[in-house]
Order: sequence, then structure tokens, then C-alpha cells
Amino acid sequence: MANHELPLTGQVALITGGASGIGEAAVNMISGAGAAVALLDRDQEGMKSVATAIEQAGGRATAHVIDLLDTDSIADSVAEVLSAHGRIDILVNAAGISGNSDEILEQSEENWDRVQTINLKAPFRLIQQVGRHMVERGGGGRIVNITSSSAHRARQSIAPYGAAKAGLAQLTRTAAADLGRHGINVNAIAPGVTKTPMTKGIGDDAAFQVLVEEGPLANLLHRPSLPEDVADTVLYLCLPGSRQITGQTIHLSAGAVTA
Repeated sequence: MANHELPLTGQVALITGGASGIGEAAVNMISGAGAAVALLDRDQEGMKSVATAIEQAGGRATAHVIDLLDTDSIADSVAEVLSAHGRIDILVNAAGISGNSDEILEQSEENWDRVQTINLKAPFRLIQQVGRHMVERGGGGRIVNITSSSAHRARQSIAPYGAAKAGLAQLTRTAAADLGRHGINVNAIAPGVTKTPMTKGIGDDAAFQVLVEEGPLANLLHRPSLPEDVADTVLYLCLPGSRQITGQTIHLSAGAVTA
């Protein structure tokens, strides 16, 4: 590699949820490492803003509108990205929703289905579509799924979310087993409490601080994560130095989950 060449130069990353939060941070990290980025999100204006900033900084970015509740549209979106970029080397499944906070006896089937579709079925379909391309293209690839510490802890009122994220962790392991012989690494990252648009309902910095110091969401470092904390590890899992890591869930919960 030439001295001036960034480590992901020539690669293309497809990142869901790229308009905000962890997805946006991952877009910026991976673009900064030299890759072209394709953003998939339902927030068209948010994606445009992120993509424009990347292009103004000298990178390459495209924005592709999708509603992940319509999983039948995923194949067309992947084809659109391939038409724009010619290849996909990296897939980051960062899009997700928390759903409502009802206890399990009050959960509606509608909420259950919506959370499962966006957090688990959509990543499954994306792994299939992008994985097929990676296999046909040859040369391997990297897939990173964003799960949650909630998949590994008992918490009240998050049955659909916790179940979907636990399913995504297991999907990561089985996808790694199926795709490993093709040189495709598949890993997951399980953040703890992270300051994103999805968690803005928690409140201000003081409210976050109470949450990480007391009660069931407390962690060992007494601090919440930032999207960039997660994106740093996403980037690492896309770099050559992580080539022997696959089928793993890396916990970024500040010690909230230690096993």
C-alpha cells in the first residue's frame, strides 16, 4: 500500500441507518479510512446532509432511500448501490428501532412485528443480498451488525427489542459459519446506553449520568457511550488487522455486560 493510500481505499461500504446516530458515525469513520459509502435510510434529508458533507471533504457518498419495513425492497436497493458503485465490500447493519416500552403482557403483535422486521429480518435480507454479491465477486468481505447489551441482560419492558437483538447476535454467528469459507468476516457489536436520537427520550446529560450510575443500566465506567465509540470498533472490524475475528459479539457497554 502506498504511503498516501488510506486502508479502505477502493472499497465500498453499504451502511443502513446512515442518516444519524451510530450509522452516521460509522459512515464518517469508514469514509475517513478511504472507502466510498452508500447510505440506506428512510430519512432522505438527513442522508443528503451526511453525504454532502463527505463529498465536500473529498470522499464519495451516495444516499438511497429505503423503508426497512418493506423487506421486499431490499434487493432493489442493493442493486441500486451496485449500479452506483460497482461493488460492495462492507455491510454495516446499523439501522434499528426500540419500539414501545410496554411490559410483555401489554405488548401488541403489531409492535412486535415492526421491531422484529427492522431489527432482525431486514439485516437477514441484507446479509443474503450483499453476501451473494460478495461470494460471486470473490475476495471476501466484512459484515458488521449492531446489536445491543439489551440482548444479554434481563430488562423490563423491552421484549421485542431484546429478542430481536438477541436474534441478530445469533444470526451473526450462523452467518459467520456459512460465509467463512468465502473469506467473509461477520461480527456484531453490542453497545450499552448510547447517546443517539433513539435514546433522546432519556433526557439531558444529567439524566444519562444517573442512568449509568444507578439501577439496571449502570455500567462499570459510569459513563454513556457516544456513537463514535461504536463507530471506532466498526472501523476496526473492517480493517486488515481484524482478519481473524469472525462470529463474535464485541461488547461496548462500559462493563454493563462482562461475560
